[in-house]
Amino acid sequence: MQKHSMTQGTRFRRSMGTAMAVLGTMTLASCTVFSTEVKNPNAVTEDAIATASAAATSLVTGLYGAVNAAGNQITGTSGAAADELTWVGSREYWNLLDVGDIGDPLNEYTDGQYPFVSQARWMTNYVLPKLEGYDRTGSLRNRADLAQAYFLGATIYTMIGENYEDFIISSDRVNSGAPVGEANMRVMFDSAIVYTGKGLAVATALNNQPLRARLLAMQARAKWSRAVWATLRAPRGFPAQPLINDAGANADATAAIAAFGSNSARYRFDVIAQNAGGWFSTGSEMNGRLEIRAGNRYIIPTAAGTRPVDGAAGIAMRDPITNEVDPVTLANINECCRLSSTVNVGWTAVSAKEMQLILAEAALATGNTTEFASRINAVRTVDALPAWTPTSAVTARDILVHERNVSLFLQARRLIDHYRFQIRADRWVSTRGTRPCFFPISFNERQQNPLAPQPSQDRPAACQ
Repeated sequence: MQKHSMTQGTRFRRSMGTAMAVLGTMTLASCTVFSTEVKNPNAVTEDAIATASAAATSLVTGLYGAVNAAGNQITGTSGAAADELTWVGSREYWNLLDVGDIGDPLNEYTDGQYPFVSQARWMTNYVLPKLEGYDRTGSLRNRADLAQAYFLGATIYTMIGENYEDFIISSDRVNSGAPVGEANMRVMFDSAIVYTGKGLAVATALNNQPLRARLLAMQARAKWSRAVWATLRAPRGFPAQPLINDAGANADATAAIAAFGSNSARYRFDVIAQNAGGWFSTGSEMNGRLEIRAGNRYIIPTAAGTRPVDGAAGIAMRDPITNEVDPVTLANINECCRLSSTVNVGWTAVSAKEMQLILAEAALATGNTTEFASRINAVRTVDALPAWTPTSAVTARDILVHERNVSLFLQARRLIDHYRFQIRADRWVSTRGTRPCFFPISFNERQQNPLAPQPSQDRPAACQ
């Protein structure tokens, strides 16, 4: 695998290429060029995008692709750093994530994904002003494009806040920017909430319930994750009270459930082509290259140890109430992690289940067992599982942790639960996981950006 470098300028060209490729078919033929004045009639200039609102849908398509690629990679690296995925191949950097070495800027997977996450962030701040300008002048043909762009922007900002120690959001093309600083990463969630608020105004005006549902759900996720951030990273440590009860997140989760209309509803990013996954495709690494597979808590591997045994016989996870094969895990593994599965898997950004779990946790935090049971059983009913009751041998906290574990599988949500509930991943070595640690600014970025931590500054302080 050849490692490649991406400068700020290259990021811009890649971003623009993603957005513009759908504006017209561009072909290159072998030829001899005798004049520097030759122009490609299919070329689309940035000036044209600045004035042509017909480009709006194409710009949103490009933003969707950038966020999709970034999220596809984050779910893999976060899953490997947690207990969701485990290393079984030849690439040592998967192994290092697996044993809890999360803060190494040199890790080829977190290093390689960083430019694509940066691209999605940059595309957000390039596309949204364009669409807002079209909207102000009344030339935006489909205002749902603007609401979707706000959702996509909120998605990548939320995922950055949840998964990174620090990040750079002020770089633009060839101009380097400084990191926001570990203590200021709350700004990621605040930005996401601004985007969802603007998107909701548009979706509500359009009476577009699917857009409202996913915007409300992402707003709830951003507010909830901001509250988690305050317990784990401001100050740094393991909270004595890990349960989150955030009024804003609760209100948005309640509204999102109503807008979804079903507890089985979710917004899932589409399957992407193997070579469009960014630095790597999580699905390809699992089902094509066999570098990683689902962790031992979840599956029973084949004799070769590289994939799950087919069918229910390959599921290790048990439902804590029935003690039978967990059907949610079976569905998860069938969808993402079997050799027979496509190598091009999607990923879930928000779901009605997550909203119910936010409300269940808030109820548990306040000692409202009746409300907790109602919310947790709304999740279990989706999968035809028997209800949890306060008299069950399974504690409320344990059923909450279990339902979050299986209902949010491979959604980059498990790592924070390891930390806040102090549940060590099965392969973490004793020196790792002693403090909450997340992904660093990459070595690639440090080499190219003089305002970033320099290569000699090996790891974030929390990851030492």
